[in-house]
Amino acid sequence: MSPRSEEFMEVARQRLVDARKVLSVAHPPVVVSAAYYAMLYAARAALSERDEYAKTHKGTWILFSERYVATDVFDRALFGYTQRAQEARQEGDYEAAPLSLDLAEEFLEAAERFVAAVEAMLDA
Repeated sequence: MSPRSEEFMEVARQRLVDARKVLSVAHPPVVVSAAYYAMLYAARAALSERDEYAKTHKGTWILFSERYVATDVFDRALFGYTQRAQEARQEGDYEAAPLSLDLAEEFLEAAERFVAAVEAMLDA
């Protein structure tokens, strides 16, 4: 893995650790946000391995989808969590929408699977 990709993966892993800690004190919007960003940084790591970068979240997800999901290298269902988590994060961050602890845990578990899948893909 390239040094830059490893930096992105380290941020992704740290976000997961942070989310797991926050989950224990039951603050769902922070957990959802951290889980979402863990997935985003893992996606950036994967793209970095191809020397590809996007300036926006949307651009990152489009590139990741084109390079890994559309080519069946990455699980489509797992990728689907990225969009749902992004929507929930925006609701929690920008609209102060209440998010359930169950939803936060679901997204955290999905983010853990997503980051692990990216790591496995990059190590293959």
